[in-house]
Amino acid sequence: MNPFSLSPDRVLEEAVTFNKRLASGFETLSGLGDVEPGSCEKDAVYSEDKLVLYRYRPLREDNRIGVPLLITYALVNRPYVVDLQPDRSLVRAMLESGLDVYLIDWGYPDGADRFLGLDDYINGYLKRCVDHVRAAHELDAINLLGICQGGTFSMCFAALYPERVRNLITMVAPVDFQTRTICSAIGPRTWMWICWWIRWATSPGKCSTGRICP
Repeated sequence: MNPFSLSPDRVLEEAVTFNKRLASGFETLSGLGDVEPGSCEKDAVYSEDKLVLYRYRPLREDNRIGVPLLITYALVNRPYVVDLQPDRSLVRAMLESGLDVYLIDWGYPDGADRFLGLDDYINGYLKRCVDHVRAAHELDAINLLGICQGGTFSMCFAALYPERVRNLITMVAPVDFQTRTICSAIGPRTWMWICWWIRWATSPGKCSTGRICP
């Protein structure tokens, strides 16, 4: 039995609503102006190939939490997302709470990285960054925060080297890759039909009702 009950009118309504929200989002973004990310000062403490390991400068010296935190972000996204502005900064909040924060910047991949695999990133780059932080603080294990693809890397690392990870935290990290997709749930023919309707409803030359404008 098909778990979805869809009609052309319903699909068109959803597509038009999405189109309006997308236009509203573009309008909002265009009025934001320039944003200078990276409000917290940091120092490069280790580098290898394109990778740079940063340590953020503390904002307070009292009541420092003894176990440092290493943030691992995704390969294709920019890690400054965790430190956008003074009032929108995960890193700043951590520093103000007394944490000692490190961050891995993987750099920009190019053709030279085409032969790198998971083993290189997890058992190579990530392991050496963790070991650098451990050695700098003379600790057997540190705290690891993985975000997005970096969360998947962190989970793999913690499974391989549990003695090096005291606490593992993940955010928006894909874990279960066996979850059924919408396409597999409703069937490829139905999914193609939905995509056709969305493409038609959001194509140029249509008004807010989805009809072709004169």
